[in-house]
Amino acid sequence: MPSAQAEFESLARSVACIGDQGLRASFLRHTLLGKRPEQVADLFTVAMSRAEARRPAHIELLQALSLALAHDSCDAMREAVRGVLEARQQPALARALQRDQVAEEAETQRIPDFGKGRTLTLGERKSLARRNDRNLLARVLRDPHPHVIRILLGNPTLTENDIVRLCARRPVSTEVLREVWKSARWIVRYPVKVALALNPYTPVDIALQLTPHLHSQDLRRMLAADELHADVREACRRLLGKTESTTLH
Repeated sequence: MPSAQAEFESLARSVACIGDQGLRASFLRHTLLGKRPEQVADLFTVAMSRAEARRPAHIELLQALSLALAHDSCDAMREAVRGVLEARQQPALARALQRDQVAEEAETQRIPDFGKGRTLTLGERKSLARRNDRNLLARVLRDPHPHVIRILLGNPTLTENDIVRLCARRPVSTEVLREVWKSARWIVRYPVKVALALNPYTPVDIALQLTPHLHSQDLRRMLAADELHADVREACRRLLGKTESTTLH
């Protein structure tokens, strides 16, 4: 796919000139929505392959591409691209874009006790997510509603350690973890990527898109984690094989 590779390199150069992660994703989102699903499938195929080869500029482009496709406005495009990849008999790549329907455990849907003597409404909890009270935000971090978490992720009071603890929590709502995946502010941080990848509650499509970003030692940790989905561990095994082959040569 020579034309797709040339376009990929051009996009990689364009993305490298945009310092802000959110702007990168926005630029790519508008670019992708102007293309046919077959063209986007070509780009996704090249992106995953080049990122697995550990080329920094290509890993950055895959990050921006993943953020773009995770946006709600790209739902139809993402599903169409998945269909193209399945038709091309590229099941591993198609799996990385397949959103599974998950039955949430009752524990993951429990609303935190904010000491008011009653369950707070969604609107009240959204308002609390904007506050700068560290003690209060520790409770908001346990909220099961993705809209509350989406607001909270933009709160300047939060730290990387807060997000890592959120991503490592078990059990936890898969939709809460998906909000972290969609956050340009946090998903670019390596410890957040690792915490998400190692959590068996993380949706499989997210874990599969994370694997090209991870160092060998963390891929080995995932491979040894029996609680992770078989497709995720197989992706880790394949990536480790590529890495060791490159090292030997």
